[in-house]
This record gives sequence, structure tokens and C-alpha cells, in this order.
Amino acid sequence: MVSPQSRHAPNRIGPAGAERISAGAYGLLVAASTLIGLGRSSAGTIIIVVMITNLVYFATHVFAYSIGDTEIGWTHVRHHLRVSAPMISAAFVLLLTVLALLALGFDTGIATLIGMITATVLLAVVAVGGLRLRGIRGWPLVLVAAGTVLVAGVLILAKFLVLH
Repeated sequence: MVSPQSRHAPNRIGPAGAERISAGAYGLLVAASTLIGLGRSSAGTIIIVVMITNLVYFATHVFAYSIGDTEIGWTHVRHHLRVSAPMISAAFVLLLTVLALLALGFDTGIATLIGMITATVLLAVVAVGGLRLRGIRGWPLVLVAAGTVLVAGVLILAKFLVLH
């Protein structure tokens, strides 16, 4: 009989890697949530609002983790800046998706909706990939993927409720 522990792969990610994965997921959620109300905005407004929102969340995230850290000093602040950087890069992925669609002639509402769907797919990949790197297999992965789709579905429904 296989024990539950033997079904798990060894942990192949350290604390800093786990923080980067979390920050990427958080950045995707923030950027997708920001896209909700921007369906009738210009490309410039979308860029500014998404980037400023993610930068503010990034700064508050780094601030909160830095003041909550048991160690004090610039070394630890730089650590939090480094591991939280995926919050910003995640926003770039969604912005590039939306801007590419706008350049191809898509309506802003459709482009932002596809951007949110892109965020859903990426969030599921990041979440499931992060759990796999932590050695988790089986039903927990399915539940995380389903939960991700559920959260994204709520965001997309909110977008329609806000704009229609």
C-alpha cells in the first residue's frame, strides 16, 4: 500500500521561490480585478490604471512584509523587493495581451475580457505549478485549479455586472 507521503514528490522549491510564485499569482489577481471596470477605456488609460494599481499593491506588499520581517535592514527590504517583483511582471503579461488585441482591432470590452480570461489561465498555471513544485499531487491540484476558475468566474461576472 502506498502511503500519502510517498505519493508526494520532494519539495523542490525554497521559501524565496514560493514567495515569487505567490507574488505572481497576486499580481495576476490585482491586474485582472483592475481590468474589470476598464472595458470602455482607452489603451492609455488601461496601461496607466493597471500599472499604477499594481505598483501601489507591490509597494504596500513590500512595505508590509518588510515591517513584519523579524530582521531589519536594507538587505531584507531588497529581498522583499526581489521576491515580490513578479507582481509587476504579471501585470505586463495581461497588458500586452490586451494591447495586442486592441492593435488587432478588437473592441476594448472584448480585449479586457480576454485579458481576464488570460489571467485565469495563467493563475491556474502558476497555482498548480507552484503546488507541484512543493510536491503536491492529485486532488489538491484539481481543487486549486477549480478554485482558480471559480474566482476568475466571479471576477468576470463582476465585470459584466459593473458594465451592463
